[in-house]
Amino acid sequence: MSGYNLPSEQQLLPSEICSPAMGTKGNIIRSEPVEGLEEDSCLSVIPVYRTSIRDSYCISRVTTLRLKKTSLWSVDSNILDYRGFYVFRKTGSVMTNNLEFSDDAGNTLASYEKKTTCGASIAVVMLGSAPSPEQAVATLEHRFWGKNSSVNIYLHEVEGELQRVVPGPDIKVKGDIGGYCYQFYMSGTKIAQVDLSPENQMYILEIGPWVDIAFIAICASAIDMLHVRAKLSLLDHLLFCVGSMPCFPCLHNPDSDTE
Repeated sequence: MSGYNLPSEQQLLPSEICSPAMGTKGNIIRSEPVEGLEEDSCLSVIPVYRTSIRDSYCISRVTTLRLKKTSLWSVDSNILDYRGFYVFRKTGSVMTNNLEFSDDAGNTLASYEKKTTCGASIAVVMLGSAPSPEQAVATLEHRFWGKNSSVNIYLHEVEGELQRVVPGPDIKVKGDIGGYCYQFYMSGTKIAQVDLSPENQMYILEIGPWVDIAFIAICASAIDMLHVRAKLSLLDHLLFCVGSMPCFPCLHNPDSDTE
């Protein structure tokens, strides 16, 4: 199964796409390329099924994917490479708050389960078609703060039969999440980034070398859904408004003053 092909002049990489400069109209800036990781420190999270056409989701070059924006009415769509070929598929619903990902052979890679705490939305990424807490590989913590919203991603470590979350976020997501212009940082290195696409209702995900393509695509899709749901949540908007008041410093976004 393949996607649709774009004319050659539209097959652009994220570093070739121009985005509006902050606070200006008409001026443009170019996204800096992602750095990625070294082979000996690669980020590998999602296992590859034998029936997949791929041997690994960690490769030595930059990967560019095209994803459809999540809307209230539609989540189901194919995730394509920059040529328009089908790579992954995401299915789910904003209303029922479920999300599932499959590979090019139809194998279910992972799904997510959302939980809500005061001031944050939590999504747990779990492997397989019958996910359980033992299959959890990562936790995403989304804090809605308008254009300054942020996401922390915590990877799960398995020690024998015990599973634990590593203290402190392993990956920090910063930028304009609602505007589809944000970056993934791991130990200060930009491993992936999202930019708007010239195509309608699409965005582009650029993933650096030796970074798990499937895992970052899953995280980007989960972040998109979490942010769409937060924009529709009265509680999230109330916390945002209250936290903006100087008399409530405890609700101030902790990531807004950090690099």
